[in-house]
Amino acid sequence: MKKRRLLRSVSAKTNPLLIVAIIFIALVLFGVIDLSGFELPSFSAGTIGEEGKVPVEKQVQFSLINKYSGSALGSKTLTVYSGESLATLHSLTTDSNGLAQTPVPYESGTEFFVKYESSNDKQWFQVTVPKMNEKDAEAQTYNTVGLESFAVGTYTSDTLMCLGSSIADAGSYNLTTSGATPTFSYTLANSGSDNTGLIDSYDPVYDCDYEVWVTITFSGTNYETIVLSGFDNQFTLGSVQYGMDRMSSESLTKWKIGNDYVSGYTGTDTVSFNLDLSGYSGDAVTMQITAYAYADPGYAETHGGNFGPEKVEIAEQTVTLVD
Repeated sequence: MKKRRLLRSVSAKTNPLLIVAIIFIALVLFGVIDLSGFELPSFSAGTIGEEGKVPVEKQVQFSLINKYSGSALGSKTLTVYSGESLATLHSLTTDSNGLAQTPVPYESGTEFFVKYESSNDKQWFQVTVPKMNEKDAEAQTYNTVGLESFAVGTYTSDTLMCLGSSIADAGSYNLTTSGATPTFSYTLANSGSDNTGLIDSYDPVYDCDYEVWVTITFSGTNYETIVLSGFDNQFTLGSVQYGMDRMSSESLTKWKIGNDYVSGYTGTDTVSFNLDLSGYSGDAVTMQITAYAYADPGYAETHGGNFGPEKVEIAEQTVTLVD
């Protein structure tokens, strides 16, 4: 009895498709069915690209918006450069919706550099013309590329601290009364509106970065006796010592969603550096602190202290070192 129940169970569960497959394989093996001329369907390379997209040749439409507020940036100039030769191709002006189109079509895969500059809002973009969804390619006139930019913040609030006390602009530091190995901290704050700030980028024409750097220079009699440490970069040019600390563009941006600032985007950043003044004497050395946007210390070192052709001074103060 148990054996008959088992046989009925197996028979009941036999898949008809499995039987057909076994018969088909047997017919192929015995030469009854010839598959020698059969080929799987193929798709020509490039017809449908990654994620179902297709290459196109269309005018490129740039869509320029403020990353932090989401608003369109209208009546702004975009300069388009060749990604290979860096030759200027087009100067475009965005409409009220932040849109601007190239006058001629470009193939998917074409590379551009695009420069946006509006007063002190400066940014470079590296763009590869994308493929399009097949339906969009049929229906749309333009191949759209999104560009996220910003409105620059206001940086009139900066503070230099040492030993828990602030040092005013045009003030002094006395090493005899306050110590010969001070640690200074410098804080820069965006006192402007919410959703303003900075974004780092790279200038391919002059081969320099657009970053925020605090530069501390030491000049005057006996400047060379001052030992600098704790800087991200430092060098000497002529009779000036340079110490530089990079600041975070994100931290100097005030990005607010609802009632709260996005983490890391609260508008303030602080850097610290150390001096050894034990070999210094006199009262002739000026410590000048300058914060630059769109700056590159590597460029400055090879261009006589010029931190970049597009650098913008956003804060400055001076301190006299006194023994």
